[in-house]
Amino acid sequence: MNSNEEDTLDLLNPGSIVFNIYEKGSMHVDHVDHQHFYGDKWAKALQHHEPAACPSSAEPAFDQDTPLSALFREHHHEELRQTIEAWRPYLIGDDTNIDALVMTHFEFDRKRIYSNRVYYDLLDLEGIGALQVPLSQLASYLADHSNLSQSYETLYRQLKKYRQERI
Repeated sequence: MNSNEEDTLDLLNPGSIVFNIYEKGSMHVDHVDHQHFYGDKWAKALQHHEPAACPSSAEPAFDQDTPLSALFREHHHEELRQTIEAWRPYLIGDDTNIDALVMTHFEFDRKRIYSNRVYYDLLDLEGIGALQVPLSQLASYLADHSNLSQSYETLYRQLKKYRQERI
């Protein structure tokens, strides 16, 4: 910033007002209380459930035969497919004849892949808007459909922790 720009800002800012100048194309969010992205089928099931600090997983909106892809928006299924395909070398008992988008259970060889890599992969998808359910539902799904952790609470806290690290 040159001295003319600084002088102009000094005239505009007498000390009690804060000016934030952002570069062209940048994004800024001052404050968000709640932000939820639900697909149509999830919105009806969850419309009266407001997430708490660590929401209960008592009423999941899926069963044992629900594929992971059901939690993601259809127009992001190709990104999800690529992510699951990258996991396949680390899955125990993987049947490569099964399409990645219909897979319902993920048993990872935890000696060959760390859980946080899976979390980061999923959070990358969440970051592009692919996840159509709250993070709490993803944690509940993973607790029931993977060997990452048997504890919903642990999974949920880990996902939130790693998401916070990415911000």
